[in-house]
Amino acid sequence: MDAEQRESLAREADQLVAALDEERYRHVAGVEAEPALARLFPAGFHEAWRETVSRLRAAGAEPLARRVAALRAEQAAVEAEEGWRAAEAAARVEGPDGPVSLADAELALPREPDRERRRALARAIAAALEGPARHREAFAEQRARAGAEVGLVPDWAIVVEGDQLLGASDDAWRELLDFTARRDLGLSDDARRSLERHDLVRLLAFPALDGRFAPPDLAAAVRAVTADLGLDLGRARLDAHNRTRGWPGAHAIGARVAYRPRGGLPDWPDLLDAFGRALSAAHQRPHARDATLGPALGRLLAGLCLEPRWLAERLRLSRREVADLARPLALRTLFRLRAASAALRVATEVERGLSGRSWREAHREALTAALHAAWDAGGARASRDAEAGPLAAALRGFAEGERLRADLRRRFDEDWWRNPRTKEHLAGVLAAGQLAEAQAAEPAAPSQAVGVLVRALETGGAG
Repeated sequence: MDAEQRESLAREADQLVAALDEERYRHVAGVEAEPALARLFPAGFHEAWRETVSRLRAAGAEPLARRVAALRAEQAAVEAEEGWRAAEAAARVEGPDGPVSLADAELALPREPDRERRRALARAIAAALEGPARHREAFAEQRARAGAEVGLVPDWAIVVEGDQLLGASDDAWRELLDFTARRDLGLSDDARRSLERHDLVRLLAFPALDGRFAPPDLAAAVRAVTADLGLDLGRARLDAHNRTRGWPGAHAIGARVAYRPRGGLPDWPDLLDAFGRALSAAHQRPHARDATLGPALGRLLAGLCLEPRWLAERLRLSRREVADLARPLALRTLFRLRAASAALRVATEVERGLSGRSWREAHREALTAALHAAWDAGGARASRDAEAGPLAAALRGFAEGERLRADLRRRFDEDWWRNPRTKEHLAGVLAAGQLAEAQAAEPAAPSQAVGVLVRALETGGAG
């Protein structure tokens, strides 16, 4: 396969990835309840592009080969993907106050202060997930089989890193979780020993801090970040909405961000992270996007919330007040990392053939052990963690984002986000579309990078 043929194929892949991104974005944003993905694939795609993967590998074009292989795996499971997306959009939750959409119920769960009502809502959500889960499970199994046919193999190195991250952060997680549950949920010793997922969801929303993390301040913070770091806010399209089927939180799909505010503290790191991911995607051709760069840039921006000087300036607080806010932010980030680490091992086993009840039980046991809180009964939520790729990228992106932040601190001082030279450095990273070659040759270890969060929990800020 010559260079001209490879470029022609790359253009086709770009068009396909962009079209899939747009349709998936419309679904996540609550615009399209039943996305039509299958029609976007060219006729004969499944058969023709299998051979294409082999030819690309023979020509030494491994990155493009992996992208084409991933697209072929997606196409093999596209009808199941359409099924789960339509089923989630249509799902109704029979909550304590009557039926609501699945997305609305999940948005309401952390805002429910009464534990019994919250438990009832959590059980209703778990029941509503059963229908979509059947489609998601079929999607994962079909995608895994197709991926294996084109040489997509599990990445066990990052699975081991995830296990090591759990070990390195377990004491800090356990101690801070117990303290925070006692302080914020007012639970007895027995109740704290039997935490459930809905308790964590409530706890890690930190509703008592809503007044500190107001929407106008977040909007100003995003504008300040883009100005300070020379980032083009217009390159990443942000859609802030409150559509009833829209997914809660901030979600980067390609170069767009679908943002349905949760309210309060969670919106700050979530939106900054999503903006960084989308901005990275906007600077690269779709087929050539680096899987780690987006999450790394997202982590760099979200990590500003652990920089005492930045947080003090944005929220107009004293350093002592900042320390009291940095710990909740660090605890929420640690929760997401530990959840991703635990789910990653199970998702990787799914790629090797784990399925059915065994899959659900393995996921529930892994998440319960990692987070010291009982996960939802029934195991339908396992299917939401079916793809190992995004989970692995989250862990690698966190580690590389922290390494990038440490490098910027070393080069441009503690208030690196104010230094004009930081703009030039980040512009170079975005133009290159990847992290430095030295970083790519020796990836950062998530199990070591998590020490940043542990120190933040201890001291109330980044170290």
